[in-house]
Amino acid sequence: MKRHRLLPLCALLGVLFAGLLPNLEAQEDCAQGLGADIYFLVDSSWSMGVENFKHIRQFLYSLIQSLHQVGGERFKFALVQYNTKPRTEFLLNSYPTTQGVLAHIMAMPYRGGGTQTGLGLDFLTRTHLTTASGSRAVDGVAQVVVVLTDGRSQDDVAEPAQVLCLAGVEVFAVGVQDAVDSELRDMASKPHDTHVFSVDSFLTLRDIIQDLVVGLCDAVTRSGGGPVANEAPVSGGGTAQDSADLVLLIDGSENVGAANFPFVRDLVLRIIEPLDVGRDTVRVALALYNGNPQIKFYLNSFDSKSSVLEAVKGLSYSGGDESNLGFALEEVAKSLLSQTAGGRVDEGVPQMLVVISAGPSTDDTGAGDRALKRAGVITVGVAIGETASTDLEAVATDKSFVLSAPDFRTVASMGDRLLPLINGVVQRNIIVQTEFTEVLAVGPRDIIFLIDSTMGATLINSVREFIKRFVDKMPIGPDGVQVGVAQFSNIPRLEMDLNSYGSREELTAALGSIKPRPGQTVNIGAALDFVRTNMLRPEKGSRIQQGVPQLLLLMTSKKSSDSVEAPTKALQQMGVLTLAAGSKTATENELQQIAFADTAAFYLKDFRSLLRNPKAIVDALSTLAGVVVTEGPTESEVEITTVQTQKVVRDIVFLVDGSNYVGSSNFPYVRDFIINVVNQLDVRPDRVRIGLLQFAESQKIEFHLNTYSSRQDVVNQISQLRLTGGSVLNTGAAMNYALSKMFQPSTGSRRKQGVQQVLVLITGGPVQDQAKNAADKLALAGVLTFTVSSGQADEDLMKTVAFVEDLAYHETSFSNLPALAEQIMPKLITVVGDTDVTETTFPEETASVAGAERDVAFLIDGTENVRRDFAYIRDFILKVIEPLDIGIDRVRVSVVQHSERPTPAFYLNTYQTKDEVISAVRGMTLAGGRSLNTGAALKFMKDTILSERHGSRASQNVPQFLIVLAAGRSRDSVKDSAGALKTEGVVPFGVGVKDADPKQIAAISHNPSFAFNVREFSELSTVTQRLNNYVSLPREELTEVLKQVQSNAAKRDIVFLLDGSDNTINGFPEIKLFVKSIVESLSVSESQDRVSVVQFANNPEVHFYLSSHKAKDDVINAIDNLRHKGGRRLNIGGALQFVRHSVFTSSTGSRRLEGVPQILILLRSNKRDIVFLLDGSDDSRNGLPAIREFIRRMVEELEIGEDKEASHAFFAADSSDLSGIEQQIFSVIKKRETPAVKPALYDPNRRDIVFLLDGSDGSQQRFPDIKDFVQRIVADLNIDANKDHVAVVQYSNTVEIGFNLRRYSTEDEVLDGVRGLSHKGVERRPPGRDIVFLLDGSDGTRTGFPAMRDFVQRQVEKLSVDDTKDRVSVVQYSRDPAVQFYLNTYKTKGEILDTVRALRHKGGRPLNTGAALQYLRDNVFTASAGSRRLEGVPQVLILLSGGKSSDSVDAQASALKQLGVLAFAIGTRSSDSKELQTISHDASSALSVSEFTELPSIQQQLQSSVDSVVIDVTQELPTVLVDTAKKDIVFLLDGSDSTRYGFPAMRDFVERVVEKLNVGENKDRVSVVQYGRDAEG
Repeated sequence: MKRHRLLPLCALLGVLFAGLLPNLEAQEDCAQGLGADIYFLVDSSWSMGVENFKHIRQFLYSLIQSLHQVGGERFKFALVQYNTKPRTEFLLNSYPTTQGVLAHIMAMPYRGGGTQTGLGLDFLTRTHLTTASGSRAVDGVAQVVVVLTDGRSQDDVAEPAQVLCLAGVEVFAVGVQDAVDSELRDMASKPHDTHVFSVDSFLTLRDIIQDLVVGLCDAVTRSGGGPVANEAPVSGGGTAQDSADLVLLIDGSENVGAANFPFVRDLVLRIIEPLDVGRDTVRVALALYNGNPQIKFYLNSFDSKSSVLEAVKGLSYSGGDESNLGFALEEVAKSLLSQTAGGRVDEGVPQMLVVISAGPSTDDTGAGDRALKRAGVITVGVAIGETASTDLEAVATDKSFVLSAPDFRTVASMGDRLLPLINGVVQRNIIVQTEFTEVLAVGPRDIIFLIDSTMGATLINSVREFIKRFVDKMPIGPDGVQVGVAQFSNIPRLEMDLNSYGSREELTAALGSIKPRPGQTVNIGAALDFVRTNMLRPEKGSRIQQGVPQLLLLMTSKKSSDSVEAPTKALQQMGVLTLAAGSKTATENELQQIAFADTAAFYLKDFRSLLRNPKAIVDALSTLAGVVVTEGPTESEVEITTVQTQKVVRDIVFLVDGSNYVGSSNFPYVRDFIINVVNQLDVRPDRVRIGLLQFAESQKIEFHLNTYSSRQDVVNQISQLRLTGGSVLNTGAAMNYALSKMFQPSTGSRRKQGVQQVLVLITGGPVQDQAKNAADKLALAGVLTFTVSSGQADEDLMKTVAFVEDLAYHETSFSNLPALAEQIMPKLITVVGDTDVTETTFPEETASVAGAERDVAFLIDGTENVRRDFAYIRDFILKVIEPLDIGIDRVRVSVVQHSERPTPAFYLNTYQTKDEVISAVRGMTLAGGRSLNTGAALKFMKDTILSERHGSRASQNVPQFLIVLAAGRSRDSVKDSAGALKTEGVVPFGVGVKDADPKQIAAISHNPSFAFNVREFSELSTVTQRLNNYVSLPREELTEVLKQVQSNAAKRDIVFLLDGSDNTINGFPEIKLFVKSIVESLSVSESQDRVSVVQFANNPEVHFYLSSHKAKDDVINAIDNLRHKGGRRLNIGGALQFVRHSVFTSSTGSRRLEGVPQILILLRSNKRDIVFLLDGSDDSRNGLPAIREFIRRMVEELEIGEDKEASHAFFAADSSDLSGIEQQIFSVIKKRETPAVKPALYDPNRRDIVFLLDGSDGSQQRFPDIKDFVQRIVADLNIDANKDHVAVVQYSNTVEIGFNLRRYSTEDEVLDGVRGLSHKGVERRPPGRDIVFLLDGSDGTRTGFPAMRDFVQRQVEKLSVDDTKDRVSVVQYSRDPAVQFYLNTYKTKGEILDTVRALRHKGGRPLNTGAALQYLRDNVFTASAGSRRLEGVPQVLILLSGGKSSDSVDAQASALKQLGVLAFAIGTRSSDSKELQTISHDASSALSVSEFTELPSIQQQLQSSVDSVVIDVTQELPTVLVDTAKKDIVFLLDGSDSTRYGFPAMRDFVERVVEKLNVGENKDRVSVVQYGRDAEG
């Protein structure tokens, strides 16, 4: 009924869309009368949105109607929606007419979800491309798939697309908006220009309908009705069509008899005669059977048809009373179809058996029949007479595959009837699924499947299907076969125990939990241990104590990142039979090491082949019973094909642009390019070594040439690369750095052994320093430089940077870089440079000096909390020790894990060489534990690890370093243990991650400068270089640095100004406790932190001054002795004035005049809130506006702080909640530390001096005096390339560089440059603003969304919307952002208001605010989206957020601010106030409401702020820097008749201008052109 009600609507829509349909030619011209099965795979992820999905429905409606016009009912349609879970909308045979299809489409709902295109393709292949689902492939009908997507897939698309390609399916890919071109090309058939379609918006989909219809019709026409497989062959086979392995099994018993045998032989000849017999096409084998089978020839015995025919003609009757067809079938399965016998099943070639029988079998055919069906063999029977049919129907693939001849004289005619069946197999028209539900007679056993979860959706699906089919054949139950499942990547995960499910039905249903999970590495050793310790236990269902066989099948696609030896031995010692199956990058050696016998190791080209040929593994699982089964002599032998490759030996360093010119959106293409190159190289220590560093303004080494010794390790590391960011690109400096740091013997270079050194520079931005000079140095050193560039890189310059021009590669689009790997490879591995290089050409490493010895110990978090991130910890240790000269007489290293107790991994004297240490670190596994006792662990480090007995050389004055890494808070005190270490002369560094307590990290560290805290493990890489700077210092420099750090670190003068009024009498103990807690975190001494405490009510009272106490204990005791002052009035102004004049003074201990930071902490209560003001508050809430300006004036007088972000406000419900904000206070105080002395030493004779000149309108008259001043200063400098450098910058409302530090190298050049400066003046900018609303559309804001929408409407109502005034954009986001409309979409207020009213809540989780901010920067605040930022128009962001972001917002918010965007953040009580302040332009721009319904209460406040946005917004520096000391000036003069009398005045004007110029070859140049009708120079 429902469908019928939709038909009138469908008819109406057909009329409405008639105008959208293209004009198409007659249907005969399109598909020439041929049919087609057309499958639509449609993206319905969250990124598409409800509104855009309406356009999708309209597009599909119009496209299908157009196809129906040209194909009629010969064209059938199916449709799948996909996101994270594909769903069939309708099959090819769901609707008898196209009208039903169209009705379904218009009623089709939008579903939402992630974007897993690969999963959708795999689902379509398995579910729709089958006869049962309506596919007419067996009838030769063309199979066509149309994929429609709007974004990057979250899984791999190439592999499932390849399956469709190999099956002969035509695939068209349509991409909208953010679809990735490389993915579209991976999916689509070739040629891509007719199979790939991309449009910028959903509205323009209609424009491609005609081209798409033409393309589809061409594809159908080309198919010519030819056969197309409806099941995809195994990936890796990729064999051509028209091939098969054909086995003929002939009854040679008395059922036939000698007189009738010639008739049978003639039938065989008639079968073979029309076939294309050959090694690469149809192979033929033949056997006769009676009591025993007799093999006459194998599949690889003959390569030509004539040879096969001659062999058949020579057949003779064998005779025999018995006709054992069952025995013969077993022999065929065992001996005639294997690879050694010429079988090609592993190549995806179909295998077929034709049985010719004249009587019943004299034995059981069940076992042989099952073996053939398991192997996927298609069996056809020819029954002669009436008695043979029954047995043949039992063994044939289908009853219809049994042909009957009444007698021997008519048997020859069976050849014509057999031929279509054989050709159907040869041409892939007939493909049979091998599904079995027959339960085998298998004894009790416990079987655990241990599955690599990182192998991707397609392979996981195949593994899951294999287990389901296996379970269907097993007698599942507590007394029969029990099955358990675990998955693993770098950590294991239990899916089901052996006793979780007691029936086949329950177990089969539960297998759906086996799903792919992301991951780059696998730890098989840890997974094996997990099975042993967690699953093979009686309470988990294991019957090992009852003597029931225990089997474990490992299925992996990768080599393990940890050791498998010990875990394997432990399992086998328990009596567990371990089997191992692997594919892809899994290695046979490792599989054999894991398997209990070599025959229990299975290496597969692809796990999907298990569905075609599961016999070997199924037999092993169902027959092994605790003993090693020796492989019989007739077992199939696996032939390993080794591809001989050219031996390549070279050291390759990738120098990667990590700047914003590449950007986070393009960096994945760079990563993919490098991975594609590395995957084609033989990476190992004696062949190709790989190193990599990123650069922008500075350089960052990711790994050296000797860091990783295998291709997989290198690829895993590259996969984790993250963009460093930066707007300055010092390419030349990075090339010099690579030459001096990467191509050295200590970092893995083999240049001294004559190995070719290669640098691959990858960049996307303009060179901003002397790259050509650096390139010349590399060339002279014999380093081959390749350049790979894109984006804004200068293609011509890159050709000069490359070793020779042919080694420079440029692509206009970053998306094309991955494909460039194929192009660069031949030269990368063959071209050689001049290797006859003198030693002086290379910058040599610093020679080893006395005092380079040191002992470095690591104390790392070993609790369960870090299990998922333990790989980061290992990598952190490796990066810290990379540059160290490790050896027993040089640098010694120890590593200890700790949780409740410490667990040493190795001591200082355990290993003698660097390789041994690196190997030990890589092999570390997590010790485990629930909590941290870091204090006890520090004592262990002092007493045990850093003792002479375990290798410490402290008694020899060798520096002792301890690096402590923790991800949580210690349960015990660290203070005393850390103090004891420092007293012993140990230099501790503290590294805190995630939930580590910064106060504990600071207490552990030698001084605050040696304490590092990061939010995530992935950020540890930012710490390693700073640690290296200290740990690598020579002893003398280290001593000096420690002295300097001790004398300079953490100098602060901190005054606590406490509310002592009657309001705080009850909470005063908590206030004292709070102050003590802050002081505990400080380094109190006369030379470091100083503290004063003042109480106030109606008047202030000093308890002690900054100079009163010189030790922390004295300060603490003084705080303990504080007594509440009391007083009814609260005179804040007087107290602040008193502090300014009486406490922050030199006489009372203030070091303000020495540049020491001055910090004021004001605690004030109004019975409800306690407000903390650091360095003077800029907070206007809770009755404070009156003192805001006062504090500002006081701050200016005191010059408190160097930054203008020196005011902070914090709130607590009452004094008992002070501890909740203690950490926030401490983190702000830490930012105010004076910088520690850096290890680098500065040369006082070399200075970089920048003059920053006021270029505003107000300085125009005085600008000549300013220039004279600069010239006088310059005349006193020692300007030279290696001494003083000078730059000049002018500023007004924008910045302009006169000349930079590298521009001039002599005094005369600088003076000329200054003389040539012209006054800048203020740039006039157009009126108006570009305002972007970013709305939280996650699930948590569903009820508040109408209020958010109303708020946006009210805000827009107050704007002056016009293309030349205010422009507006709206973006919704949850996990991903979705643009509702851009800045240039609408030009009137009415259009915007109508669209805003129609906004629908997006939905989704989690809330990724950071990603949304990055999206705005890259896609909305851009010229193409309507932003006028480059024209100087203010850019405004208004964020409405209802919760805390799941990702970090820091870097993205900073990037928007650098872009000049003024951000206002509005949150609810569920939002993170600190996060809102981080995003906002300043603290006052972060606003809060309890619920979104209260938005009107802050509307006016926001409106006032937005209205006050002036045009004077910080702008990005232009990419191209203009040297104002050099100008090219052209005067274009009107020389027409009308200017004849005024021409002398024009000429005088030109002369006056020229007189003021600095004309010269390298200065100002002048040209004059007159024009009338024609121009004349």
